Amino acid sequence: MSRFRRTSDDVIRWPDSPDARAALEEWLDTAYLSGDFLDFRGADLSRLDLAGAYLANSRLADVRFEGTNLADANLANAEVEGTDFTSADLAKATVVGCSAGRARFQSARLFAAQLDHAVLVGADLRRSVLNSATLYETDLRDADLELASMRWCTLGSTSMPTVLSGARMFGCQLDGAKGAVVGPVLVDEGTSRSLGGVELAAWFSGQGAEDVQVVG
Repeated sequence: MSRFRRTSDDVIRWPDSPDARAALEEWLDTAYLSGDFLDFRGADLSRLDLAGAYLANSRLADVRFEGTNLADANLANAEVEGTDFTSADLAKATVVGCSAGRARFQSARLFAAQLDHAVLVGADLRRSVLNSATLYETDLRDADLELASMRWCTLGSTSMPTVLSGARMFGCQLDGAKGAVVGPVLVDEGTSRSLGGVELAAWFSGQGAEDVQVVG
């Protein structure tokens, strides 16, 4: 039995917008949510099965998706400031260009997700799984990546580096990660040790990410 839910009784709180609610009601019959450009604010969609949902350019600020299945979903350019994705499954999701400041992704599964050009300033990604994700020009300033798994992820390129300035990365698993980043980064549990430049490059190498360059 799936741990995800998909009946009207499973919707904890419907969105305030009638159009967004209608899209969700249609999803109940079709198993596919088409919600691009709609306003889902006010909703609690925790633990629903929204795999493959099309939510590009939608307004999702402060919506709750705790434990929700959003695998293969398209959230490109969506507004997700303060949105709660705790323990959600976003495997292979398209999160390109999202505005996700202060969003919560704690323990979320972002395996092979596309996070290019997303703004995740101050986001909570503790214990998240970002293995094989792409982060070209992703803005992770002051984000919390403590104990996150970032194995084999692509941290941008020299022309489109991942911005990690002020990010907390204590306990990150980085084996096989590659790309280019902008520091400095906080690397110890007490967030008192900040590394940049050559020191940060050496730290990445020591974590098994020999192909990560520090470009700023």
